[in-house]
Amino acid sequence: MAPKELAAADAEKIIDAVAPILGLDIAPDDRPGVVLNLQIALRLARLAEGMDLADHDEAAPVFEA
Repeated sequence: MAPKELAAADAEKIIDAVAPILGLDIAPDDRPGVVLNLQIALRLARLAEGMDLADHDEAAPVFEA
């Protein structure tokens, strides 16, 4: 089952509610990018949330250059 998409209008409502709490001033020109980023972040979070992990599964090691 594909992850449910976050509608742009719903993303706008989340941004309107959370940005002031975080002290973020989002310029009108930047808002479409913030909406898209929020939509993508939620889609990725839902994909990760749907993964079946066993108790012994561990995070990937940290890459250091």
